[in-house]
Amino acid sequence: MKKLFAAVACGWALPTVVTPALADGPFSLKDTPVQVQAPTWSGVYFGVGAGYGHNHSKNNYRDSDGETSSRNESASGGIVSLIYGIDRQIGSRFVVGAFADISTSELNRGDFDIGNGMTVDRSWAIGARAGLLVNDRTLVYATAGYTQAHFSNEGWWDIDVGPTTLPGRGGQTFGGYFVGGGIERQLNESFYLRGEARYSDFSGKVTNSGSFEDVNYVDREVPSIVTVQAALVYKLDREKVLRPDPVTEDRGPKVITYSGIDAAHDSVAYYGGTIFGLSGDLYKNGVLLRTQGIIADYDYRAGEPIDRTVDADDRSLDVMLGYQWVFSNWSAAAYLGYEVRSVHLSPRDLDNDVRGGADGFKVAVELETESDGPFYGSLEGSYSTAFNSFFAEARAGYNFKRFIVGPASSVYSDEGDVATRVGAFTTIPFNLPWNGLPAKLTFDVGHQFVSSDSESRAGGEGIYGGSMLRIDF
Repeated sequence: MKKLFAAVACGWALPTVVTPALADGPFSLKDTPVQVQAPTWSGVYFGVGAGYGHNHSKNNYRDSDGETSSRNESASGGIVSLIYGIDRQIGSRFVVGAFADISTSELNRGDFDIGNGMTVDRSWAIGARAGLLVNDRTLVYATAGYTQAHFSNEGWWDIDVGPTTLPGRGGQTFGGYFVGGGIERQLNESFYLRGEARYSDFSGKVTNSGSFEDVNYVDREVPSIVTVQAALVYKLDREKVLRPDPVTEDRGPKVITYSGIDAAHDSVAYYGGTIFGLSGDLYKNGVLLRTQGIIADYDYRAGEPIDRTVDADDRSLDVMLGYQWVFSNWSAAAYLGYEVRSVHLSPRDLDNDVRGGADGFKVAVELETESDGPFYGSLEGSYSTAFNSFFAEARAGYNFKRFIVGPASSVYSDEGDVATRVGAFTTIPFNLPWNGLPAKLTFDVGHQFVSSDSESRAGGEGIYGGSMLRIDF
């Protein structure tokens, strides 16, 4: 049977070669074994990872009086990453690729309650990997490249000289190389699960320097970081990138991505997220993986003893596992996961509880009606133990087919500082012109009310507005 196609090709020249196997009749295609195509590892991908990181640093001090010191310092905590890359399979055994990732971390040292702490709050890396397929679905690989990590100072780099404090730099970015390795397993046509360990070595930089009482001094840190992460990636081969499978009523999307901007008084936030349908269809019941990142910059007026405006850089990233229930006219989803968040204040405000690095558990729920009906409604909420943050939003609208419009209200809180919004929204569904994928563009505007001194990334009291783009594929 394995020589069927060769026999057909030259059967006209071999009329006498008839074996007893043909005694029961001619060949049938149904008797031919189905050739299963081996999975390919070539394609572009994106994904999310979560894990643990440990920083070890050598702190070196010297001054013009000849005093020197060198001490070991360390920080550790959680890390969440977004991953983007491209792979190429060479032959049947080898895979090479390039990638980039960005991470939010909460690697802390010191005591933030007394203004003597430091956080490794974010990093990025770009590199390459090469691996060997031990079988069709399992890859063992090595990786290397360039990386940068940002250290946010909350008093750790200050130098106390008697009653005087010599302030260190508010933050410092260290650059260097990384090496690592891991193992990756193909789960199905599009999803891959990987585990990776990485060592990053950074060049030293000055964290505090100056002159005090005619003595010149320099404080320098030389760090390294070890990380261990598990990640889920979604990969598309070249054909699917150029011509993705159409989304229909019978076949829902495997992935939903969204990104947007939110602005209020003294605050602007950029956010983005991705929802993976691990069961293969986001229009049906199944397991979900969701990740969301937020970059917020805001400022507020602090009272005594600072008595000035404080600038805040607020970064967060979460990864959550959930389940979705789809009914005839509405759907519901529930999530449980992990969030890493870092808030850097300049100048330091010890009266603000939302500062430094924090991580913790996060839960979320979502309810939404089907968009085909005349009336639309949605309700969502989340709570994170990182800075005791919660968010809730309700929307109700009328569906004019070409767009949905209606009122909306929401509430947000960080450690008791509450911001409440009342306004309106409109959602415009459409299809991307170049590949026909369904998408939605949402705008919202209204008025925000705040409690206390609005020490949260929601911003101050006044007009707010924003927009978000969602794409299903």
